[in-house]
Amino acid sequence: MLGVVSKSLLIILVTFLSQSFADEKDSNLDSDFSVYRKAQREFMKKNYVVAINNFQKFILDNKTSKDTAIKKKMFWSIDLIMRAHLKNRQNPDEAIKYLSNILKVIKFSEVEKDSIQEWISVIKDWKKQNKFSKNIRDKETLFELGDKYFQSGMEKISSPGDDTGNADFYIAASYLTPYVYNFDDSKNIGRALFMLGNIRFRSWTDYEYWSENFYLKEVIRRYPHSDLAKKAFVSLEKGTQSSYSVLSGNKIPVEQLKMLEVFRKLSETEKMKIK
Repeated sequence: MLGVVSKSLLIILVTFLSQSFADEKDSNLDSDFSVYRKAQREFMKKNYVVAINNFQKFILDNKTSKDTAIKKKMFWSIDLIMRAHLKNRQNPDEAIKYLSNILKVIKFSEVEKDSIQEWISVIKDWKKQNKFSKNIRDKETLFELGDKYFQSGMEKISSPGDDTGNADFYIAASYLTPYVYNFDDSKNIGRALFMLGNIRFRSWTDYEYWSENFYLKEVIRRYPHSDLAKKAFVSLEKGTQSSYSVLSGNKIPVEQLKMLEVFRKLSETEKMKIK
């Protein structure tokens, strides 16, 4: 398990995220988005079946919409349905069945179709291996498979907002998460935390609910002034900038700027002291 301080920070983060969802007021939103908001809240509560049903309802209710915002959230909904089926429920058959059906029902752009076909391809590969994380107890196997799918996802993306690697990232996280929480003292824990941190900001596509990245900060806290800490800070800074550029035209709140400065200093190489 994570250390006492680290675990406390994780509890605070999860509580913060859950409260953020609970505080959303459907009455302040267009009716088109009320089902979507409900689905997200249920997802955060880990009520995955209810979340999936509501995401599916939102998609089908809006399948003919031409509104850009709605179409984006439809695609994000599919992304979260896949996350629930694969990472949380580990049910590849249901994931493939859903994606195959949705392609027949919704008219997607060519880019979106490519992304969905990518999901199907990676899921089939995952299923063929028959190595789902819930059945694996060996830490080396968990790390190796997590690293394999993370690298595969990284090879496919061209920018932080590119979602073509999401299928690989979600599967990578299904191996890396149990690795981090069950083998906290292992030699590869730093790299595993770094990969999970990168997965978080690259694959959480609805930036309205972006929040501070626990895993990347944990890398910097554990390995200050190291090369790994420098790489983690670069990702943390990019993730923060990307998130707030979508939310408020790149106007990063003062508190977040202060947070970045703290972690920047922790990541930088220490200056040699003159005796």
